[in-house]
Amino acid sequence: MKLLFMGSAEFAEPTLQALIDSPKHEVLKVITQPARPSGRGLQNKATPIYDLAVKNHRDCYTFLPSVEELKRWGVEGIVVVAYGEKIPAEIHDQFLCLNVHPSLLPKYRGASPLQTALLNGDAETGVSIIMVAERMDAGDIVLQKSTPIDENESIEDLHDRLAQLGAQMMLEALDLDIAIARRPQDETLATRCRKIKKEDSKINWSDAPQKIHNQVRAISGFTEHKGKRVKIWETHLVNGQLEIDLVQPEGKTPMPYAEFVKGYGALQRH
Repeated sequence: MKLLFMGSAEFAEPTLQALIDSPKHEVLKVITQPARPSGRGLQNKATPIYDLAVKNHRDCYTFLPSVEELKRWGVEGIVVVAYGEKIPAEIHDQFLCLNVHPSLLPKYRGASPLQTALLNGDAETGVSIIMVAERMDAGDIVLQKSTPIDENESIEDLHDRLAQLGAQMMLEALDLDIAIARRPQDETLATRCRKIKKEDSKINWSDAPQKIHNQVRAISGFTEHKGKRVKIWETHLVNGQLEIDLVQPEGKTPMPYAEFVKGYGALQRH
């Protein structure tokens, strides 16, 4: 199938690479978000998908062409993964348009399904391949697979694992008879997850140890110590008690908590 790929974030990289490598498909063009200021110097930085497209000698654009232009290119289908913008109806109504979403839809529609699954201490999550529709993440499900979540799995590990699963599933979905495979989502079971904010990482030491552990592995955590901010990167539970493993003092590099205690003293958990 001759495809247009639309994506921006790292989560989309395995799917783009899998489609480029597939003998069954041809990625004609790639659409991504414009370069944006990043880092301390606020230099404009291209998206990971732009870099991957250029590496694979694919034309990559930061604007969305018209339906007429897509037809001139010979586009037969569109794959959307972590693109970051809503797809206009005139496009998803004209083409087969499939999206990779990292949750078991209709659960966790929205911006933070990975983080929300970890924050809530879910025992499983999964990936859904859906038809792009007018309402965000509400399109018909074409393919869905679940996977367990380890109690100590970090957001980084879960992200990479589901990105790879999503790539495999997209190849599988493109082989399906979509008219037969698609099924509507059960709106009565729909839940939404919100965008994560910086203040969500602040640790409340009065919370249950399990809740703090979930918070750290989902979005990391921070606390104040002797007037300075300390970031908490890794924790684990021992007999229901929270053990801190890796921290980062303000202005310093991450270090084992045992080393931190020697130089800064134990964190005051109140």
